[in-house]
Amino acid sequence: MKNKLNQPNELAYFKASESYSIAVSSDGKMEMKSRPMKYFAETLLANGWCQIHRSYFVNPAFVLQISENRDSIYMKNGKELPISRRYRNLVLKWRN
Repeated sequence: MKNKLNQPNELAYFKASESYSIAVSSDGKMEMKSRPMKYFAETLLANGWCQIHRSYFVNPAFVLQISENRDSIYMKNGKELPISRRYRNLVLKWRN
């Protein structure tokens, strides 16, 4: 998965875990990184990713849909990720 960090479009989402980040690939493999989410944020945003929660960045290529009540995103791999109220408007603009 180390090469996939150089190609963020191969990843489905990033999740923050205290001062670490967890990179989740499209096939569900996870790799813990010893850097905080903030370290990866600029690269992810430059590649069209969206922050949906303080702890989550998602790749648009792997987003299936937004829930009807707009509080979560369904990923193609079956995962449901939360959308915080703080990022809800940003997510809706991003999806349009």
